[in-house]
Amino acid sequence: MKKSIKNVILSTAIVISLGTVVGPANAASVVYKVKKGDTLYKISKTYKTTVTELKKQNKLKSNSIRIGQKLIIPTKYKVATKKPATKTISPVKLPASESVKKMALEITSWYETSSSEADAFGATSGNFDGAGLSFGALQENFGTETLQPIMKNMFANHNDVVLKAFNGDTDSYNTFKDVIMNKSTKEQVAWGDSISDPNNKYQVVEPWKTYFKNLGTSKECIDEQINASKWYFDQTEKYYKTFGLWTKRGYALMFDIFVQSGAISDKTTNLILNDFKKIDTKNMTKEQIETKKMNIIVNRRAADVNKQWRETWKSRKSVIANGSGTVVGYGDFFDVTPYGATLTHVNK
Repeated sequence: MKKSIKNVILSTAIVISLGTVVGPANAASVVYKVKKGDTLYKISKTYKTTVTELKKQNKLKSNSIRIGQKLIIPTKYKVATKKPATKTISPVKLPASESVKKMALEITSWYETSSSEADAFGATSGNFDGAGLSFGALQENFGTETLQPIMKNMFANHNDVVLKAFNGDTDSYNTFKDVIMNKSTKEQVAWGDSISDPNNKYQVVEPWKTYFKNLGTSKECIDEQINASKWYFDQTEKYYKTFGLWTKRGYALMFDIFVQSGAISDKTTNLILNDFKKIDTKNMTKEQIETKKMNIIVNRRAADVNKQWRETWKSRKSVIANGSGTVVGYGDFFDVTPYGATLTHVNK
């Protein structure tokens, strides 16, 4: 079988390297060399085929592909002659739509909790990072004082929901209420550490883990978490505009940066903007320019991250910027395209 495939490649294929067609455009199939940032979905859209057809033609068992890999692409879907790229971009209108915001939230939620489903709103992490306790889809925590406002609102406006989440354990309910309403940030972090698994600080011990899951997945607490995310979206859109980004993927990147890191300094912002001026855009498409700008943002902002976390931080953001990849420390290959983080206009 391998031999027959090789013969097909030699006899009928067009060799494409980095998106450049070499050979006649009416061959029975093409051979595409995978480049950085490619996904099966992206390739299928470019050549007007489907992910299923690509997997079938190349006997792929998953959606994973690697840089330099050669893929056979059937051309019963006519491959059009490549036209000169246009760099004209429609004006960006903000705020973004709810669907775009949901896309960004789902991607960051997957990073923060390994889930983009509703149960992510009840996910917890212990004091692995010195923040005491992290909670919910965006892992708000005591250390950054982003968790306290959510819980104070829950006690003030939905006390019955909080009580119900504790399954009748009034002692634990009262302990948690005292921590939220009366303790200092330092004391709250220490309390979070006390309910963390001493053998694995990423985990919260029972019954607290179950109580927080019950609380976080309640409609009222989900609403509070979404309301609390407004600040992140405000910052996302402010810097999205500052950096002149225009794609859905760019929006997802900026949102993830602000959820995980909270800020981009003025110094770093100026370095990023200066780097943009050095981009040679002459032979680049608007999508390539956007990707280049996103990678500049990632590299410059990564320099401000603590060395302990820098490699993981940078690889997490690079996966979004380039569409797919493997994050250091996470292990799994991740593709943001199925979530909608594509190189398409944020308003389309």
